Amino acid sequence: MSRSVARGTALIAIAVIAIAALVLLPNPSFKQANHKPNDDPWQLVSYDPDTKYGTYLGNGFISTRIKGDGVGCQDGQPLPCFMSGLYDDEKLIPTPTWSDLRFYDDKQQFKIDKKADYRQVLNMKTGILTTYATWRAGEKTLKGKIEVIVSRARPNLALIYAQLSPDFDGEVRAVAPVGAATPGLSGFDMERGNGDGSVLAFNEYRTAHSGITFLLGKRLTGTPHSERKYARLDALEVRLAAKPDNQITVSSYAVLVGAKDSKQAWDTSHKEIWFGNEHDALIDAQKAAWAKLWKRDITIDGPRKDQQAIHTCMFYLLQSVREGSHWSIPPMGLSDNAFSGHVFWDADLWMFPALILQHPELARSIVDYRYQTLPGAIANAKAASQAGAQYAWESGYTGKEDTPEGLSYREERHINGDVTLAQWQYFLATGDLNWLKTRGYPVIKATADYWTTRAKFNPTKKYYEILQVVPPDENAELINNSAYTNYIAQLNLRVADQAAKITGNTANPKWAQVADGMYIPLDMSAKRFIAFDGHKPKWVAKQADSELLIYPLQYNNNSQSITDIYKNTFNYYSKRVHRNGPAMTNSAYAVIASRLSDRSRAYEEFTKSYRPYFRGPFNYFNEKRSTMYENMCFLTGAAGPIQSTIFGLAGASMDYFPSDPNSTNLQFHPCLPKEWKSLKLTGVQWRGREFDVEVTTGDRVKITANHE
Repeated sequence: MSRSVARGTALIAIAVIAIAALVLLPNPSFKQANHKPNDDPWQLVSYDPDTKYGTYLGNGFISTRIKGDGVGCQDGQPLPCFMSGLYDDEKLIPTPTWSDLRFYDDKQQFKIDKKADYRQVLNMKTGILTTYATWRAGEKTLKGKIEVIVSRARPNLALIYAQLSPDFDGEVRAVAPVGAATPGLSGFDMERGNGDGSVLAFNEYRTAHSGITFLLGKRLTGTPHSERKYARLDALEVRLAAKPDNQITVSSYAVLVGAKDSKQAWDTSHKEIWFGNEHDALIDAQKAAWAKLWKRDITIDGPRKDQQAIHTCMFYLLQSVREGSHWSIPPMGLSDNAFSGHVFWDADLWMFPALILQHPELARSIVDYRYQTLPGAIANAKAASQAGAQYAWESGYTGKEDTPEGLSYREERHINGDVTLAQWQYFLATGDLNWLKTRGYPVIKATADYWTTRAKFNPTKKYYEILQVVPPDENAELINNSAYTNYIAQLNLRVADQAAKITGNTANPKWAQVADGMYIPLDMSAKRFIAFDGHKPKWVAKQADSELLIYPLQYNNNSQSITDIYKNTFNYYSKRVHRNGPAMTNSAYAVIASRLSDRSRAYEEFTKSYRPYFRGPFNYFNEKRSTMYENMCFLTGAAGPIQSTIFGLAGASMDYFPSDPNSTNLQFHPCLPKEWKSLKLTGVQWRGREFDVEVTTGDRVKITANHE
């Protein structure tokens, strides 16, 4: 059965099985004409081989950058590749570039003929990037396609696959360079050989400081083989017989394996390098893995650009995380190592909520990273003469504070509360009591203990306050009594008290004492929060700050004036934010406007959360409206439109302090914009149940349970 309800509260109900049919996409035609703006919901297309943006392919473990040349190299320069967790001296470092593939005749390299038809297609439904072009060396040409696949099904495996038709008699040399060791790595050639018509190489690398060992294995094969032999030291090479209209194929496989045990790494790499021996099997596995992910989709019956934007943001985010990992997500994912590939509040407060209701098994890596780095956070607190754990504003391999010395950002102590909120949301969404006892509670307890010493009692004013911190509005630098920091500290303490009861532990009595006495800066005459001590009306914030107490913190003082506090805070501070601040502000505003039933404003902020930030034909997400950081995929921002849709326009909300933590406390209060006829969330996960949520005109909600 299913049920519909008017705007208000829609509780989870058991209903009939919903079967979703996959949309079959036509094969792209190889044609270059007058190109209309692309608004396809599943395919992003470039007609410019000189695009400076390109895209990023990954599977949550390994990644590569691709631009107009269609491989991991542009204009002769290798593009970076990364591996999750490959930190040295707390900095994420690139792996050797494994995704380069080049073609030569006897004299020169085949390069893309920019006067010929060219089309590059990113299929977000399958995670496959295909470049259709003509490659020219003098009078000779190769016409066809190159595919790049970073396997979602096999986390260690990737493939560059070429199908090319020559227009000449002769020989083609396919060359896959063996990437040189990058700074921070030492590497050496371990094994080379030929077998089964392939040429292989396995290289072992080790980080200079952290002592991480990983193997890079490469295998190159092609048909039809030339009779001539091949031998190179700096690259793998196969030679192929070329005849007019007789297609040649080349497969370049790469395997990256990291392990503490060297033998295990070698065994895995040798096994994986041969998995892709059948090209079709690898492609089938790739399509099946992505089809499984896309069963949990967001479907918009409205402007196609909105749907494309949601799929783009989901695609880039899903590429950056995987089940079973214990690494979190840096702001740029694995597209770049900007900010040293460090983990910030971006992962816990902005990316995590975009995953938790549809992909809790993927979101878990974000919270488990904080458990893994808890010893580093405890060491940070001890160094600062504080109790418990002090999570680093920027952390890498160990959790040690690695924000550059001298920057005030090191004092963004709200990170402790951000970490705890994600831990608590994970438990509320999954109901995993064993996880809470063994992983979540140790983190929650340690962060709460920190606030018992970091917050200081003011005997004159009779409250606890937190001094000399940097709020989310980093323009403010060091201030006292940040409304956001003080409230999330209070939230942290109350979560710890609740978690102790659930897990059967004894709560620290200081938690309730400090929480109850915490000063929350609130101007009751104006009915709005005070951002921080000394805040001036003309102050322009870097990004949303006090507004975040409305969402995601869901401040509630149990008074009848709470709605007025929300409205006045939002109206006041949203006019005082820098226009070129980070992308997250608009996505938070879309949720807040939705919860205030401002339908027009909610949709306006939703579109602002993605339109000014997309770059290039593949919607590469920029951090700001300006040109800063333009060639990195800012996943913090990309998660924003997803949050806006799930927690704003679809109206999902979870009660952080339900009277019964085992109760169904997920509700839907939708705010469907007039531009959309309907909105559907498929594969919502809540405490072991799966269901679809559909919102239609009039904010009617239909919930259908899935039984698989």
